[in-house]
Amino acid sequence: MSERITNNYAEQQVLSRPNLDISHRCILKCPQCIRQRISSQEQIRRSFDLKEKNFQKILDYYKGITFCGQISDPIYHPSFLRFLEMSDGKLVRIATNGSGQSLDWWKQAYSYGKSTNAWYFGVDGIDKKSELYRVGSNFENVWEMMKLGRDLGHAIVWQYIIFGYNEHEVDRAIEIAKEENFALLFVNTNRGFDPSNPLLRKNVNFEFGKPNDKHRQDRTKKEYYGHMTKEVKHWRDMNDNLRRMG
Repeated sequence: MSERITNNYAEQQVLSRPNLDISHRCILKCPQCIRQRISSQEQIRRSFDLKEKNFQKILDYYKGITFCGQISDPIYHPSFLRFLEMSDGKLVRIATNGSGQSLDWWKQAYSYGKSTNAWYFGVDGIDKKSELYRVGSNFENVWEMMKLGRDLGHAIVWQYIIFGYNEHEVDRAIEIAKEENFALLFVNTNRGFDPSNPLLRKNVNFEFGKPNDKHRQDRTKKEYYGHMTKEVKHWRDMNDNLRRMG
């Protein structure tokens, strides 16, 4: 009995997409990111870049991959373009703030996984106010790279965490998403809004403000789409089919 359960578990795991934190690197200072917690500093110092040979072992086992770090952003791993090349043909989700890489870098990144990669960009607003939370980002540059991915046929998701400074622009965000052909994923956050929190590092920016209660969650975040595109729907359908294979 236990052997059958173990075998079934292993078979199911192959059909899942593990969430990988592949490095310790990120150039932003988002106030409520785990990187800003005092308790995370030692973890960051002890972290390292995932090696190619170890990434290959993961690819050999799983049908899909999620790159969505808790203490890092995947695009800053020195070998991330190589990882995308190695993952070509797998079902891949990439969550990123999208800042700090060159146009040539993005062109190469988008040359992989055109029908199997979904890119989720954290842009919390319809303009530069997004930088109130995404401290250190460049709204205009990220927006252009999102449009580049769209034009090259990729599934592009605009992930929009609702804060006090942007909650009144939700309807306009939906209009823009339709105009730009971006899927729009709203996030009601459970993130704290207390600048005196002793668990946070000093000098953490708190200019973004908390939203009203309907846009806040007590424990777990709530995600819902304000707009969907055929490219993202296709990717989600493939993901659902992968799960049903089990």
